[in-house]
Amino acid sequence: MPRGKRHVLAAIVTVAAGGLLASGCSVHVSVGGTGGTGGTTVPKHSVETEVATTLAKQENQPVPKVVCPQDLTGKVGTVMYCSLTAQGSTVVYPVQVRVNSISGSQVHFNIQVSETPGHFTPPS
Repeated sequence: MPRGKRHVLAAIVTVAAGGLLASGCSVHVSVGGTGGTGGTTVPKHSVETEVATTLAKQENQPVPKVVCPQDLTGKVGTVMYCSLTAQGSTVVYPVQVRVNSISGSQVHFNIQVSETPGHFTPPS
């Protein structure tokens, strides 16, 4: 592939991923959790789905792939890092999920997408 076309293709992929990251994305989400002896937790799959669909709606982009390492513990101040990959991209951005309040079985959390791939850099 000629050099010019590769550059354009790279720019298109960057723009596709950058659409979700243009403003460093910070949103608030509320998800129902389940109680147990350790308190309220939100299943990993529910966190992944909620983060992906919320960011897609906010940024008017296709739903990205979001992968979280575990269930989210419903305790104020809990921080978990997930990964986000925009459709059509292989670049992975960290996403910080921070529990900011709990109301009954509802766990309210804030989502921040890193401004840089690979490691979390908070939005400025």
